[in-house]
Amino acid sequence: MAEFAIYRRRQNRLSRGEREWRAEPDALVNVGVSGHVRRLPWRDVVSVRLRAAPAPQRPWRYVFELRSRKGERVVLDNAHYAGEGAYEDRSASYTPFVRAALAALAAANPRVRALIGETQKRYFFLMLVALVVLGAGAYALIAAPTPFDASPIAAPVKFALVLAMLPLFWSLVLRAMPRGVALKEVPARALPPTLP
Repeated sequence: MAEFAIYRRRQNRLSRGEREWRAEPDALVNVGVSGHVRRLPWRDVVSVRLRAAPAPQRPWRYVFELRSRKGERVVLDNAHYAGEGAYEDRSASYTPFVRAALAALAAANPRVRALIGETQKRYFFLMLVALVVLGAGAYALIAAPTPFDASPIAAPVKFALVLAMLPLFWSLVLRAMPRGVALKEVPARALPPTLP
């Protein structure tokens, strides 16, 4: 039997056991606890998304998501349910598995690109929230009375602080923007950090 990248995990307490995922040359193969095998051919994959997705009790969580032409969605993360309220970080096997899956997908379906970060809808919503928070912060900084308000330079200093927040806000906007990249050019930040 040929060697494939394999990843095993138990999703949550309702899962009966660990599922096995294999990145074969022609498909992503899912083997359930009962032995039932499901295949997602790489040629049917239309989108890939990689992102850091911290969750309660899993601040180190990363997600690998695939969508097929038929609307099927496969979501894998590096968190293994180990018991009541306990999760195990399986990045050591998750990262090589995802890299192998991306390589197999790139070979079988070279037009697919990976989206790094949030979806466009979520990004737009987060930017609206960030703009409201920035506006409220600027208003509070300018309108809030301080002991220095009697000083002739208080208003220009407050205005300068508001202007100083804008480049920081803009850099965060650009950094969080979802980007599509070729599967062979996925940046290291899209996957869990490797141990030295």
